[in-house]
Amino acid sequence: MPQHKSKPISKGKRYVILALCCIVPLTIAIAFITLNRSPSIPSTTAQDLSNVGGLPIGSRAPEFILSDPTKGVIDNKRLSGKPLFIFFTTTWCTPCQVGARELARYYDETNKVFNVLIVFVDPNESDDSIISWKKNFGRDDWYIAKGYDMALKYNIKYLDSKYAIDKDGMIRYFDVRPLSYSTAKSVLEPLLR
Repeated sequence: MPQHKSKPISKGKRYVILALCCIVPLTIAIAFITLNRSPSIPSTTAQDLSNVGGLPIGSRAPEFILSDPTKGVIDNKRLSGKPLFIFFTTTWCTPCQVGARELARYYDETNKVFNVLIVFVDPNESDDSIISWKKNFGRDDWYIAKGYDMALKYNIKYLDSKYAIDKDGMIRYFDVRPLSYSTAKSVLEPLLR
């Protein structure tokens, strides 16, 4: 039987392999540093759901007053009368971006019969960055605001924390796992009746 000889790796391919070996770990390190910019609220979603924060389901949602850079002052009274979905995030949280798109899909299907408030918890983000986020991942009639203090009031410990509040201001849902379309539908549909 003829034996096959392995061809040596060319110098050009060696450089490519070496570059990949350096770039991949560097990219992972940069992503880790970027995702851990906010010291008080962890930037990953919680895997262990036993201690994720949040307020008790069935309790009244705390009052808030925020400033939406495009709509002015907003508060829980202005958003009452319809179910409210509150999403605590940052502009740079990728799982939150995916969840916002899933929420937007369900929102469009319901003909916008509930309010959405996106609360950005990174105090270093600019109004321009959150407006840009809304254009990319949300809808024009969603409310957006920076709200680190509100995150503390709502006992937020993780990004991607979400509340569904009924039209009477009672908390009906809280979770920190990435939001899927099916979860958005199962949580909000009963509140829309």
